Amino acid sequence: MEAMIPVEFDAEKIFKQISVQVLQAIEKVNKTYDLPPYPTQEQLKQALGIGQSRLNSWVAMGLKKQIWSTGSIRYDREEVRKFLKENFEI
Repeated sequence: MEAMIPVEFDAEKIFKQISVQVLQAIEKVNKTYDLPPYPTQEQLKQALGIGQSRLNSWVAMGLKKQIWSTGSIRYDREEVRKFLKENFEI
C-alpha cells in the first residue's frame, strides 16, 4: 500500500525562526563588548548570564582576576575575551 502525503512548509516562518536563533547566538558572543574595561564580578556575571560557581570554575581554569582593594575583585575585559576565545571557541 502506498500513501501520498503532501508536505507543506512556510519558508518565511522557518527563515524567521533561524534568524532569531542566529541573532541570539551573536548577542551572547557580543556581550563582552558591553562590559566596562575592568568590570566587577557582579557586572561580569550579569553581562554573561553566569553565576558565582561558573565564574569560580573559570578562575580555576586560568581566568585572571585583579584584586583592587578589599572586596573589590575586577577582571580585565580583554583578558575575559581572550579566555573565552581560548577555552570555548569552536
